[in-house]
Amino acid sequence: MNLSDLTLIVAAGGKSTRMGRDKRFLPLDGESLLARTLRKGRAAGFRSIVLAAEGERSDLTALAKEYGVQLVTDEIPAQGPAAAIAAGLGAAKTEWALVLSADMPFYDFELVRALLPEAEGETQVVLPTLLGYWQPLTALYRRDAGMTFAAAIARGDRKLGIILRELVVRELPLTVDAGLFFNVNTPAAYRLACGRLANEQRACPILSIAAPASGTGKTTFIERLIPLLHERGVRTAVIKSDSHGFQLDTAGKDTARFTAAGAEAVAVSSPDGYFIQQKTRTRQDFQNLIAKIIPNSVDLYITESRSRGVLPTLLLDRGLGMPEIDERIVAYFAKGRSIDTDVLKFDLDDMDTAVRLALFLMGRPLYGADGEMFLMM
Repeated sequence: MNLSDLTLIVAAGGKSTRMGRDKRFLPLDGESLLARTLRKGRAAGFRSIVLAAEGERSDLTALAKEYGVQLVTDEIPAQGPAAAIAAGLGAAKTEWALVLSADMPFYDFELVRALLPEAEGETQVVLPTLLGYWQPLTALYRRDAGMTFAAAIARGDRKLGIILRELVVRELPLTVDAGLFFNVNTPAAYRLACGRLANEQRACPILSIAAPASGTGKTTFIERLIPLLHERGVRTAVIKSDSHGFQLDTAGKDTARFTAAGAEAVAVSSPDGYFIQQKTRTRQDFQNLIAKIIPNSVDLYITESRSRGVLPTLLLDRGLGMPEIDERIVAYFAKGRSIDTDVLKFDLDDMDTAVRLALFLMGRPLYGADGEMFLMM
């Protein structure tokens, strides 16, 4: 059995209670979250795709038509994912279907291939698990399981855990990147998703470290982060913004004498490295500096700046100055105070979380307990 033998059921409810707005149409890199899921599903080669929503709307109808998918709606409203599974399986054109939540922008359909050999015999559900947690909205369902879901909803049961116990379930533990199962269901999660997507568009990922005032500890934070990333095989380069100017060499040394004589640029090459000091009339953009670093020598650029960070930025706060939360900020690390914000908040000394965030934002795999934060968000 291959993906071409499956129906893809995209479970796209409409409550978005934790998000505060309809998450299905959140913009992600020029398309909506739901459109991204449908586009990736269409490219994966499923026999057919069913979009299961709570109710019919003109924007959903238009999206279904654009991607050539069948739109089905819940028979009984407000029944959650169970109703989407019931409706989706009722419309499936194949014996087996993959049910996927619409809010998982980084899911890789190649994961389905690990489930396919288990879809045999009396099994009705091939249920992947990650870190010990069931993943029912990335599972394979046999078409007849839909009747069990419909019957459960009719009698008032809509919790997936209860309904699954009535079916023949084969659990399949996976050891894969936990970031692939990341759900965009809160404003904080949406910020993280945008940050990771921004890095997907770059030749090499960037992570900005910013603070509203000097003395917050940006340099110390980066100094602590670099070796922890190095332990995980991440090669870093740091680019710092300095509003006071700088001088690499001391008076009397050759490079200082060349600069004093009027040289616009001075370069020094040695057996273990080189540097270039270039005069400019204006501050150079970080991207211009990044382009000058040897290609493929770095896995992550870390930029340090008070206000010139790019998406994604970790904002540090020690009570000095007033932090500004804008669209670039994906997490807030504070000591001594905490502002009211929809951004994920952590202690300024929580370097374990800083490492997990960096790995996630640069698209590096998260395994074991490292992924738990993202699964439980």
